Amino acid sequence: MKIHNLVSFTLTALITLPSMAECYQESSTVNQAKSTITEITDHQKFVKTAGNHQICTVIFKAKINNKWHDARAESQGNISDSTDQLCSKAMHLGQIKILEKIGGTTIQGSQTLYCNDFDIPQLRTGLKKNDKFRVSELKPMPNAQLFQYRGSICRYFLESDLDMTTNDLMQWQIVGCIIRDEWVVVDKF
Repeated sequence: MKIHNLVSFTLTALITLPSMAECYQESSTVNQAKSTITEITDHQKFVKTAGNHQICTVIFKAKINNKWHDARAESQGNISDSTDQLCSKAMHLGQIKILEKIGGTTIQGSQTLYCNDFDIPQLRTGLKKNDKFRVSELKPMPNAQLFQYRGSICRYFLESDLDMTTNDLMQWQIVGCIIRDEWVVVDKF
């Protein structure tokens, strides 16, 4: 009977441990064109209405690697959408498509999984200089690498906050460093 209780206790302990663990994944992906468009000419746009939608088609010539290439793209939106914005989106899509077709793209990605025994974190806002935090409580700045500052390991983070008086979304950059084995806000701008 004692062996059965010991096995039961061990299984219960193993099952409950993962529920107290905090794991979060940090990932970053960068998609970059190998070539650039140096000039655009013969730009034409055509807007047509289809039901309660409008479609903007753009046609243009793009100079890539000293050669001219024909490009075409479409963007669709509601009838109430601005045609300038709709055609601007089509132009942007056309540039992306022709660059991918002619020059190709490179994709770089990285993923890191962090786990510890803390409670499940919530994103924090309102941090001030010298506040302590866990890495999982702030969003790391995309493509930001760890760096050293005055002998400490540091990293850039982002904090988003809603200004209730203006309903504007505020984006803050935070420099956090490991000081005495804890992450601390050393600057916020």
